[in-house]
Amino acid sequence: MEQSLSVLVIDDDPLIRLLVSSKLQAIGLNVLEAASGEEGLRLFDERRADAVLLDVMMPSGIDGYKTCAALRGRPHGEHVPVLMMTGLEDIESINRAYEVGATDFITKPLNTTLLGHRVKYLLKGSQITQQLLLSKQKLHQLAYYDELTELPNRLFFLEYLQRMIAQAERQKTKMGILFIDLDGFKRINDTLGHQVGDRVLQVIGKRLYKSIRANDALVRSGKNSEGVSLARLGGDEFTLLLTALERNESAVTVAERIRVNLAQPIIQGRHELVTTTSIGIAVYPDDGVTADELLKNADLAMYYAKRAGGDMYRYFSIHMTEIALRRLTLENHLRKAISRGELELHFQPQLDIIQGEFNGLEALLRWNNQEVGPILPAEFIPLAEETGLIISIGEWVIREACTKVQAWRKRGFSLNRIAVNVSAVQFLHRGFPEVVEQILNETGLEPKILELELTESALVSDVDYVMDVLTRLKEIGVQLAIDDFGTGYSSLSRLKDFPIDRLKVDQTFVRNLEQSTNDSAIASAIIAMAGSMDMKVTAEGVENDFQLDFLKQKFCDEAQGYLLSKPLTAMQLEDFMTKRQPESSTFFVD
Repeated sequence: MEQSLSVLVIDDDPLIRLLVSSKLQAIGLNVLEAASGEEGLRLFDERRADAVLLDVMMPSGIDGYKTCAALRGRPHGEHVPVLMMTGLEDIESINRAYEVGATDFITKPLNTTLLGHRVKYLLKGSQITQQLLLSKQKLHQLAYYDELTELPNRLFFLEYLQRMIAQAERQKTKMGILFIDLDGFKRINDTLGHQVGDRVLQVIGKRLYKSIRANDALVRSGKNSEGVSLARLGGDEFTLLLTALERNESAVTVAERIRVNLAQPIIQGRHELVTTTSIGIAVYPDDGVTADELLKNADLAMYYAKRAGGDMYRYFSIHMTEIALRRLTLENHLRKAISRGELELHFQPQLDIIQGEFNGLEALLRWNNQEVGPILPAEFIPLAEETGLIISIGEWVIREACTKVQAWRKRGFSLNRIAVNVSAVQFLHRGFPEVVEQILNETGLEPKILELELTESALVSDVDYVMDVLTRLKEIGVQLAIDDFGTGYSSLSRLKDFPIDRLKVDQTFVRNLEQSTNDSAIASAIIAMAGSMDMKVTAEGVENDFQLDFLKQKFCDEAQGYLLSKPLTAMQLEDFMTKRQPESSTFFVD
């Protein structure tokens, strides 16, 4: 037997204690002795013996039956083996011993050799029981808890939510569900790998606990003293259940605390990561009376928070369901759009203001679904980004644009550049430069003809990774532009280090050049700054002669907009390029 195993002997007869202790020590056990039931219970609480030998008849204090029953009520006494020592052999005494929780019994006078074998047998059985209990606990942990964050999982949360709904129904109380999703977490996994992503999730789990002020005693259940339970549903999705909700608006306090805490930078090696959060709120019974309804509606509200830009919370409202049905319909159709030939590129010509010639194009994606009809890019592009479909769609756009322009150049059209918009999701997806290089090789287009237009949001992620991608693209030979410049949050100190060839002045500044001195000042500053950094400038949204003259005076390089041409189909563009007159400075297309 292992020396660490101990047996507690409780008997009011000192001679019996001496005989029993001597025998048990002889077979390698540690022995604790107690002369009464009360002393034995105290010793057990202090030392947690591995087995108990207990005399039935003890005239002073509580007897063995009461001692055994009390022992079974102790936190660690439920499964410890108890061997009752008794001079009583009647069936009633034996039955009573088992009823109060005895494991086995042995009669007096004691046969010490038999006693030693019996105790060893009980201890071996106890060890097996403990192993089974540990296995059961491990299975429970695996079934109900998330291994990565150690938070309760979806199964735990749904079962707990169902119980709380039943309780809330009886007590006529309200509950709130917060559905929490990290903004841009997929980008972290795609750019830095899943190991970094897992560490970020662990940090987020701990910050969520801090946000709800959970105390240590309730960590394992995922619930704190304020009536809050927390779970990780999977991926970067978490939920909070507020069971003590006095008013619907009370959920905002928790949501705002979570939003602020989770927005703090996370340092992982040489990377400083910022994860903002979108939170959806659903309230029982206003927004659903079943677990599935509440979770679905909180999820839907979260989606609207994300669509609105993220880093915010939204309450569920009934009109969200109608819009969600359209989103689901569009998503299903969008998955088949390429194979059905529903996607098409339109091309908007770009004018070299100084030379008065059109020598560039911007490719613009259009989608005309067979069942729904035309869908605006503002509606389907965000959907493609959220579902990841933008990766395959974006690749199709680049390949189609390169194919078209290469064919037109072979026909003699003077086209020195094709600009293609690249989603931040697409740009930051691993292997993007290799995809671009492969398309150029397949189509035979010179790399310098292709210009990739990036948004400022794509450049404010992990700076080191962004620089690696930009450098690789420049090695391939493509041109790089920042689209809608001036509307984002890119740092000028970082911008000067990026290998950018062109800035595109956003149309919001161009549109109000006549009315707004601020907009004209901003447009002038962007043109001047770009010139000092050896970058070209293209102004978007040019709609009248005043705007074009202003840009020419400021030495802006290029312009595009409805004054010059609307976006054209491939066939319309061919006609436009065939009929254009190089000496004319502006062209109008009806």
